[in-house]
Amino acid sequence: MKSFIKKQEYNYIKKCLYDLNNSFRNCLDSNIIKVNKSCINEKILNLFTNLSEQEKNLLDITKITEPSYINNYLSNLDQYVYGMPALTSTQIIKLFKKEKNLKLPDLDKQNSKNVYLGFIDKSKKKLFVAYNINGTLLKMTCRILDSNSKNTHKCALCNTVGGPNKVAFVSCVCKSGNSKKGSYRSIGLHICLDSKKCNERIVSTEKLEKILKDVNNIK
Repeated sequence: MKSFIKKQEYNYIKKCLYDLNNSFRNCLDSNIIKVNKSCINEKILNLFTNLSEQEKNLLDITKITEPSYINNYLSNLDQYVYGMPALTSTQIIKLFKKEKNLKLPDLDKQNSKNVYLGFIDKSKKKLFVAYNINGTLLKMTCRILDSNSKNTHKCALCNTVGGPNKVAFVSCVCKSGNSKKGSYRSIGLHICLDSKKCNERIVSTEKLEKILKDVNNIK
C-alpha cells in the first residue's frame, strides 16, 4: 500500500487521538466513550476521499479499546505518511536567489515528511519558508523583528501560543499588486521560530497557502 496520508492530515489524526485518550482516562461512562470514538472516527475518515477498504481499515479507530493501543495505531499510520517533495541545495539557492551568502539548512537532517521547509539564517535574522502548491514552489522571506514584549502570541500556521522566543513577529516584504513597477509592501505575522516543531503541529495548510499566495501576489 502506497503512502496516502499528508503530514498535516497525520497531525490532525494525532490531535484527534489525543482527544480519544482524554476520553478513556477521564470518562467513566463506556457509552459516552463509544459515541466519542465514533465521532472521532468519522472526522478522520472525512479527511479523505476515495479510500480503499485497506486504507479504511488502517484508519479505523473503533478497534482501539484502551489508551495503550494509541501509540501502536499512530506508528502503523506513520508508515503511510508523506510530506512535501525534498528540496536540493541548488533548488533552495535558486528560490532565494536575492539572498547573498545564504546559510542553508542541513538537508540530511531535514525530516522527509515536512509540511513545509523552514529554516533560519541567524546572521541575516531571517526565517525562510518554502512550500509546494500544485507543483509550484513558493517562497517567503521573513525578517525577524526585535521585540521587548513578553506577551504570548499565536503562530499563524499551527496556532501554537508562545512567547517571543518561540513565536516571533516577522515582516515579509513582497511585491505589490500595484501596477507601478518596483512597488512593494510588507506583511506582518506571528510564526514559530522552530519550523521542525511547527511541522509536527500544523493540521491544515489553508492559512499557510493563503499567506504564501498573498506574499507572492497570487490571486
